[in-house]
Amino acid sequence: MKIVGIAGSLRPAAHVGRLLEAVAGELPVSADFTVWEGLGKIPPFTDGPLPGSAGEFCDLLSGADGLLITAPEHSVLPVQLLHALEWASRPGAGAVLLGKPVAVVTACVRPHEAMWAQTALRRPLGVAGAVVYGADLSASPALRQFDAAGRLADPVARDRVSAVVEALCSRAGVLSREAAAGKAALEGAPGKVLETLSGRVPDRVSLDRVSGTAPVALQGRTQAPVPVVIPEKAAEKIPV
Repeated sequence: MKIVGIAGSLRPAAHVGRLLEAVAGELPVSADFTVWEGLGKIPPFTDGPLPGSAGEFCDLLSGADGLLITAPEHSVLPVQLLHALEWASRPGAGAVLLGKPVAVVTACVRPHEAMWAQTALRRPLGVAGAVVYGADLSASPALRQFDAAGRLADPVARDRVSAVVEALCSRAGVLSREAAAGKAALEGAPGKVLETLSGRVPDRVSLDRVSGTAPVALQGRTQAPVPVVIPEKAAEKIPV
């Protein structure tokens, strides 16, 4: 199970960076956790070609089973984070977040700022087809936020984070197992890749090729989009 983490700040020593480490500490030891640190290189979202930095971000998400974001209050939310999610939500990015779980953990002094931050992040994530789980934590400067081990000091906050992480990992684990099983089954029969949808012929197939596999978004006439991973050689046989 692969999880990508993003600290929603351009400052290396920011509070949300420590928060990301604390939340990641609640992941199971079997999780493959990677922190993406290219936020400062993301350009504003446009309708033009996918730029290199945004393409690298989308490639990373394409190979992940879930996404973990920690964010500050809305008034200091870096616009680059919104740009990154907008790039990932555009059709040409290959549906990299389609059906994938995303945990958004915000830490704010003022409750309304947490609500605004969650709303700002959920909008592009929803457009991308992600399944979003959220938790709002208090970031009062009068309280100790982390213990000596870097974990959340408040047991109530830690319980809330644990619940969100559990939901994230539950869905990510299912996607990871389905992708592995689908890849193993399809490698032996590349001519039957479309039979995985019970005989339905998709209306549209969009490919985003990365390192030997191609995540494919299939839109059937009577069902929601379903992410499928197939071998590169098999993808070449599908008319697009």
